[in-house]
Amino acid sequence: MLHAYMDPSGTHSGSPILSISGFIAEESKWLEFDQEWTAVLEQSHWPSKLSRFHAFDCVHCEGEFFDGRWRFAERLALYGDLTNVICQCGIRPISASVVTECFSQISQEDLDLLQEVRLGTPIDLVFQSITQQLLACVSHSGESETVGVLFDQDDKRREDDFSELAEQYMATYFLGDHFAAYGFGDSRKFTPLQAADLLAYGTHHYSQMFESFRVKNPSPYRGTDFPVIPAFHNMLVRLAESPATSPDGKLTSLPQLQELARKVRNKETITRAAAL
Repeated sequence: MLHAYMDPSGTHSGSPILSISGFIAEESKWLEFDQEWTAVLEQSHWPSKLSRFHAFDCVHCEGEFFDGRWRFAERLALYGDLTNVICQCGIRPISASVVTECFSQISQEDLDLLQEVRLGTPIDLVFQSITQQLLACVSHSGESETVGVLFDQDDKRREDDFSELAEQYMATYFLGDHFAAYGFGDSRKFTPLQAADLLAYGTHHYSQMFESFRVKNPSPYRGTDFPVIPAFHNMLVRLAESPATSPDGKLTSLPQLQELARKVRNKETITRAAAL
């Protein structure tokens, strides 16, 4: 069984981008990853001992970073060290993002059609997208391979949404039986969820920047003072050097959403019934 660790980003009201991001790998790679990640966090030269790495707090010097009086250079060094761990341990990043305002820009007819098959909200669509990417990774590993997914323990309502979507996918969609198990965990106990958080935060900003340039927004994306984008981009480039860890990401904006509605209308989606 492969193991995937996922974290949502941009779930707050008014967020321009909603993402689910994380990593997938064999158990042996995750055991190596946990040792290396923990070793970085426990290095004695840091200003304070962290219970976990949280990307937002690192970037903005909040939470444990504020309490420990971490300086900018120290936070940047930690971020860099952790991206090195990700690049060295052979874990593959995957991500799905959606431009949330797309759902108010398509026709009501298309929106109603997408809602009928539970693709009519950003969270529904991004969950379906990330699940398809997970299953694609599994199918490349072998016909009998399965994947277990652990989502970051965020809030009860979102956990209920994810549980319902997972059960629906496993019961309805072709290859859904490869989606063997799912659950929710505390990132303080599962270091891979901390890596998923790093990827989710970077993807959220990366996607905003990309979409801003795509639509030639007169008020372009403005990043934080912390150089997230360059460091994040460099990590993705390094991962892309190996086919086994090459990043797999998808951003759904208005044209893609309209195309999805067309496919649903023409019954081009692959369900269990269609595959028989």
